[in-house]
Amino acid sequence: MSNFFKNFPLINYNFGTETTAALFQDISAYIKVIDDIADDIAFYTTVHIQDYDRPDNFSYKLYGTTEFYWTFYYLNDDIRESGWPLPQQDLLPKAKVDYPHQTVITTGNISKTFLPGHTVKGSLSGSTGTVVKRYLDLGQIIVDSPNNFNVGENITSSINGVEQTADFVVVTSNVEQFNSVHHYENAAKDYVDIGLVPSGIGTGAFPSLSGKTPVTYFERILDKNDALREIKVLKPNVAQQVQQEFTKLLLQEF
Repeated sequence: MSNFFKNFPLINYNFGTETTAALFQDISAYIKVIDDIADDIAFYTTVHIQDYDRPDNFSYKLYGTTEFYWTFYYLNDDIRESGWPLPQQDLLPKAKVDYPHQTVITTGNISKTFLPGHTVKGSLSGSTGTVVKRYLDLGQIIVDSPNNFNVGENITSSINGVEQTADFVVVTSNVEQFNSVHHYENAAKDYVDIGLVPSGIGTGAFPSLSGKTPVTYFERILDKNDALREIKVLKPNVAQQVQQEFTKLLLQEF
């Protein structure tokens, strides 16, 4: 551990798949004194973080010492805000924890029904669950349920225990939430509307999805994690000089 942060507060931090937290200095209590360096290509190069690289051992790989792990956070806003990228094998378990529900897709009118807190029941499967949220523009009802709903069956909602039999919709598909569509993109990777009426008034069929690529919650986690792997690092020949200058400025601040 670098002596550089010996006076900073300690926090518990989990690295990768490790279940036991390690005490590390809380470098969120930083001052922005090397922001200019982050934009000056003469000082840095871009590298790729591999699975199971930790900030301290990654510093050792680059500089022969663990002393410069803190520079990764100062030079990379995404790492500072989102944390160190996870190993690939940790991402699916994370997705299942973050998005644990069922996603029921329908083209029916859900503008005034299937509100959060309502109970949902399948006419054929008998599956039940509680509505967590809805995404009207995607025709999605997110349901907290251990069971799937059958494609083609009717589902109804109950309000205060009273089943609203007249307000049913047909299940177009049912997938685990982490595997359901988060958004659609065009060829330029921009978010696009698929054309469902935003009010949730069903059209009876999905519009054409030609030229629109679905991105699931899990795929989004993968993409965001991969983006964290490409980071700026100080060039070895300037790292020591930058730390000395940073220390000087930090002492002036405190």
